[in-house]
Amino acid sequence: MDIFEEIARVKRDGGRAVLATIVEGDRGSPGKVGFRMLVHSDGHTSGTIGGGLLEVKVREEALRCMSEKKTRLVEFTLDEQSAEGIDMQCGGKVKVFLEMVESSPRLYVFGGGHIAVPLVQFAKLLEYTVIVVDDREEFANEQRFPLAERTESGDYAKLMESFEFRNNDCVVIITHGHLCDELVLKGCLSKSTLPGYIGMIGSRDKVTATFSNLREQGVSDDLLVKVHAPIGLDIGAKSPAEIALSIMAEIVAERYGKTVRKKSSP
Repeated sequence: MDIFEEIARVKRDGGRAVLATIVEGDRGSPGKVGFRMLVHSDGHTSGTIGGGLLEVKVREEALRCMSEKKTRLVEFTLDEQSAEGIDMQCGGKVKVFLEMVESSPRLYVFGGGHIAVPLVQFAKLLEYTVIVVDDREEFANEQRFPLAERTESGDYAKLMESFEFRNNDCVVIITHGHLCDELVLKGCLSKSTLPGYIGMIGSRDKVTATFSNLREQGVSDDLLVKVHAPIGLDIGAKSPAEIALSIMAEIVAERYGKTVRKKSSP
């Protein structure tokens, strides 16, 4: 398969990979400028940058890049003598650009109330694909959310059965009632693939009660600890727009693996 077709497939299927491209190389390097290799999340590769130990080293760096969610430029010395060499005989140096390849993250917003409106606007500015879900049609429609890719209305329990998440998806639970929040959260945590971010709004007492109810229904603490609740970074937010900003800030921090100050979970 052509490497660009493979990249398109990774993005379409919600996978992750790193594209390694030789951007500079001395004469004698096994790979030439423009050679490309795609390193998938399970370690297998497509394409080539010249073979041999160079590809082994680039694969290692690509997997590290994927883990850290960072794009980087790496340089290798292709000889056996120098301290920084990678035990190749061809000599010279080569520079390889490692670029993250992943689908646009999807943001599922459960609850189309007053916080959802600015939240969708922030998410679109950050190039998220947004799906708004509410059990009330007047709160999940194209007129209320013209920037959303999709809106869905109907019974939360039935809708949850139809959703399958990717590991780079984000879920924000801000419905109009505690019972609906609990139902949606339980549905998210029951999926074979969990979203990369799950956040639920509510006071500390409400979150504690919800978690207690879910434990009684068999949901493990190993799953509950993955939930950001109360949702959002503690920036002293008061208005709907400020709360939406705190939520998006937390989602972005989670996406890039940043440690942020959070209140302890219930």
